[in-house]
Amino acid sequence: MTRELACDISTCVHRDELAVENLAPWDGAACPGKALRRLADGALRSAILLLERGWTAPSARADGALVQVFVLAGRLRVDQTVLGENGFAVLPGDRPLELEALADSEIIVIVDSADVEGPSPEPVILADCLGIAPFVPVIAGKRLEGFERRVLWQDARSGADTRLLKVPAGFGGVGGANWHPVEEEIFCIAGDIQPDDTRPMRAGSFLWNPAYSIHGFDERTRGGCVLLEWHDGLWDLVRAPEADRRHGG
Repeated sequence: MTRELACDISTCVHRDELAVENLAPWDGAACPGKALRRLADGALRSAILLLERGWTAPSARADGALVQVFVLAGRLRVDQTVLGENGFAVLPGDRPLELEALADSEIIVIVDSADVEGPSPEPVILADCLGIAPFVPVIAGKRLEGFERRVLWQDARSGADTRLLKVPAGFGGVGGANWHPVEEEIFCIAGDIQPDDTRPMRAGSFLWNPAYSIHGFDERTRGGCVLLEWHDGLWDLVRAPEADRRHGG
């Protein structure tokens, strides 16, 4: 571990609380959207884009960084493939593909770092990521029966990944407070969940767990949920030290 642990600094917001602004995850392709997270230098990391039918753009970036796309609603054409709800794509900025909103659409975009060493990966285009076979995850040695995890993509260069996770009703946490060595972002697509009593999440809520931050003091859901999760490096779950396992540590 190269950094000190911080406690209880996760940020949770709901999309209704965010202002609409002009965003440009691709060069010269501004459109209305709501920023979910910006980096320390102000660069966009993740956002919800609000696309009107007929919007078009090439997925080009001068820095070559790739942008991930997840369709919440509507229809988005990526090259020759139409992405509907739950469609997913990984678009390297140095090999732009044509994008077109075939209907009013809402999409999540995730802008990955341009500083990852190695050649840019090939594009990934999935009309519906639910076609990926799910598996039951094992965390802290416990098989989470009732869960379904789909790994949508993993960057072979950095270990960064994006996942779709279905959490069953009545889930009540695994091992208490924990931390990760990478940045973790979570968007609630459906249902309800909370990492603790101060951060209730529902459909449209966004949670950022900074790297080395202790969180998950009272994780639970009543009715179950579907979450989109993404990380900027190789994810791991580490149980918090005993002294820091209570809320507010």
